[in-house]
Amino acid sequence: MKILILNRGSSSLKCSLFDFPKLLFEEEVTWENIRKKTPLPLKKLKNITLDVIGHRIVHGGTFIKSRVIDKGVKEKIKAFSKFAPLHNLAELELIEKMEKNFPKALQIAVFDTAFHHTLPQKAIIYGGPYSWYEQGIRRYGFHGISFQYCARKAKEILPKKAKIVICHLGSGASLCAIKNGKSIDTTMGFTPLEGLIMDTRCGSIDPGILLYLKDKNLMKTLYDHSGLLGLSGKTSDMKELESLKDPRSLLALEIYLHQLCKQLGAMVASLQGVDGLAFTGGIGENSPYIRQRVCDNFSFLGIEIDKKKNEKKEEILSTKNSKITVLVIPTQEALEIANECNQLVSSIRKRQKGKV
Repeated sequence: MKILILNRGSSSLKCSLFDFPKLLFEEEVTWENIRKKTPLPLKKLKNITLDVIGHRIVHGGTFIKSRVIDKGVKEKIKAFSKFAPLHNLAELELIEKMEKNFPKALQIAVFDTAFHHTLPQKAIIYGGPYSWYEQGIRRYGFHGISFQYCARKAKEILPKKAKIVICHLGSGASLCAIKNGKSIDTTMGFTPLEGLIMDTRCGSIDPGILLYLKDKNLMKTLYDHSGLLGLSGKTSDMKELESLKDPRSLLALEIYLHQLCKQLGAMVASLQGVDGLAFTGGIGENSPYIRQRVCDNFSFLGIEIDKKKNEKKEEILSTKNSKITVLVIPTQEALEIANECNQLVSSIRKRQKGKV
């Protein structure tokens, strides 16, 4: 089955073609190039009959599983764009573009929020009036496709470890507390703004600041001019930031690490202990410095990582003496989306056979 996966991230669009489960090719287009009208790799797909096109949809609201895309699903994706303005409308545009280019392909939405449907009420309801919750103002959580893949991978590596905190650290960043394979707490909330400091996003801040500023350009400030870029005044790129030694760049790193460790501690508290700690995402996978600093901060829990293994980015970073196993898991969102598409198509075919 030929499955094309379109994964719209914060800084790029990844296109992956599977003859499931085999990956045939993968191509990444930055949003800067897309804005310059650089085309998607449609030429490579010209002579290929696509069976399925799977879309990563960032905000799926109350959807708890993947769905075949129809008019009703598209309307809900559009409605949820109020909560994820940088993502959902662009994803909807891609869906409609693919409908025109590949009218015979089945299109499937795989939602980043779906993995978090197991969050308990105490973790999703905010401290405003209860009527907010009744209106749908609640914690949804994001990066669920990545967390779902990494949770399953962690279970394969550590079958007896029930409590895992996964750190998805990339352009967008969040943490997830996972107990027996299920999400019980996470740092992103109603929108992808809450939680950790990110490349250009502010993360959690005092809402009183927003009341004080009353800035007409507030959304652009919070999404595009905050985070590491806003703090350093120079860059949002972690690798570049680590090489800079000026006071503001150093301060930006320290603020990032402080928030990361503080919120990681909150995930451990939600789990009432932790057996494993996993790093994924562009920063989580590629920054030995960040991994080392985080693990050093939690040495009081008995975490100990091998510096050589950390530099080499080995799968298991922790020493034999470490009380908590530390992992690096390269996330494979495209494969996870393809797997979701394959499962949904298989279930549809089974239902159709049953009707014959």
